Amino acid sequence: MKIFCSVLALCAALLPVAAPAQSPRLGEIIDARMRPGWQTERGTHMAALHIRLAGDWMTYWRHPGESGIAPQLNVAGSRNLANARIHWPEPRLYFKAGQASIGYMRDVILPIELTPEDPGLPLELDARLLIGVCDDICIPVDLALTLNVHDTGRPDGMIATALTRKPRLARQTGLQTVSCTVTPEDRGMRLSVSMTLPPQGQEEFALVEMAGSAVSSRAMPSQRMGDTITGHSLLRLNPGDAIDRSAVRTSIISENGVVQHQGCALSD
Repeated sequence: MKIFCSVLALCAALLPVAAPAQSPRLGEIIDARMRPGWQTERGTHMAALHIRLAGDWMTYWRHPGESGIAPQLNVAGSRNLANARIHWPEPRLYFKAGQASIGYMRDVILPIELTPEDPGLPLELDARLLIGVCDDICIPVDLALTLNVHDTGRPDGMIATALTRKPRLARQTGLQTVSCTVTPEDRGMRLSVSMTLPPQGQEEFALVEMAGSAVSSRAMPSQRMGDTITGHSLLRLNPGDAIDRSAVRTSIISENGVVQHQGCALSD
């Protein structure tokens, strides 16, 4: 098994950067290694990327929130690989430069499920994962991840634990009503979702997405008034595009985790 991580892009100044002599060294911020994992009952292979971050640095969930760098996985160099799926553990809400950020701090395991094209042949992962790591500045980090899978291995307890950390259903935490509205904006259409739901933490952010849709969107600030929280997303629609209300996914992220609801009604 070969495992290595490299950095190609060193720094992009999304926020004001300290003087060069005070700039942090990347090796002091992040350590990333592959965990080889095991073969599942479905014939796939469950590996993981183990990321350790220093101090107050964070990296992002599959959606960064109001700002940040969304992770991008490229597996084009792999052999005998039909699909690679990251099973994102439940993130937490943080505020960086006054904006809501969704992600992880310090220590995170990202399970990666690998599906071979031919189960009888060796599988070789040769992937690039672009992630952002942020504190007072944000740095894009391009990780080169390789893994040669020749045997089943044994289940990894840390990966197994990460797989259990999933968002909860909003209906299990007191969701009473859901409604969606669409209004025109100068740069697209605003999709708003209002949910009657008790506060989930001291700070919250309502992320509205179109699950499985190619429609481009941008997260906007959310608001809470009493037991009602409202999230917004700015959709950039092409002519002929329609909004599938059953595809609307709303995630309420707080320092305590995530609750989710699919659709624009309780019955969805």
